Amino acid sequence: MQCPIKNPSNYDLTNLESHVHGMYDHFASKYGFQKPPTMVFDSDHDNQGEVLGKTAYYDPQSFEIHVFVDGRHSKDILRSIAHELIHHKQNLEGRLDVGGYSGPGYYLENDKLKEVEHEAMLEGNATMREYEDTVKYTETKNMSLKEWKNNELNQLLMKKFGILKEEKEFPDLTGDGKVTKADILKGRGVELDEDAELDEAHCGKRDDDELDEAHCGKRDDTTIAKEKRRPPLEKDVTPRDSDFKARVKAARAVKESLKKIANAKKVFLNNKRIK
Repeated sequence: MQCPIKNPSNYDLTNLESHVHGMYDHFASKYGFQKPPTMVFDSDHDNQGEVLGKTAYYDPQSFEIHVFVDGRHSKDILRSIAHELIHHKQNLEGRLDVGGYSGPGYYLENDKLKEVEHEAMLEGNATMREYEDTVKYTETKNMSLKEWKNNELNQLLMKKFGILKEEKEFPDLTGDGKVTKADILKGRGVELDEDAELDEAHCGKRDDDELDEAHCGKRDDTTIAKEKRRPPLEKDVTPRDSDFKARVKAARAVKESLKKIANAKKVFLNNKRIK
């Protein structure tokens, strides 16, 4: 149930109104309000100039929360509303009319009113913080879910266009946590002794018929023969021009598809809705 809003101050509620209703719903859910108050946004320029002027008050007869909005931050306005919502709770429970002095300085003179005011200070701020963190957590969770969906969508499209393969052509066969030339050689059935494995950090670029012995250190004749016999790497790893152009074309197609998907309300892939 939304609370009614009156805005005689003509205050811009574009960014605030949804939070007024959202925070009221949070308070109502927690405290079980049977009747909503009416939110009234007031303007008083004389009050605005006073350092210790009024910020808000609750009318227990009309169930109205009056908030002064001149020159205030939106979050500060919400904080005043939260305070007065606790007074609304106290009024619905019949605990607000405690009798005694209620004029200026009542906080020092009337212990019963001081008690209900102290409760509004503590519970109002605490419950507003609950609402604030709930909103922020939900937004973060929704954003993470959106990023995950976009990631999954990108992966599916890239696989569909052949840009991303389901599995690596040469997995980590040596178990060192990365795919190196040694893994590629092992995947092709070429075995290297431990002493003859390539140290890519120190070895320079070699062609198919020569070893850069100045950088790689000494190798015996058997190792050199094995190195010479292995299949050439660069010719197999480097994509051919036609294949490269096809992948570039496919990448552009994916980019255009992602633009269309971003603007679409519903997206289906393999007869399954993914957005």
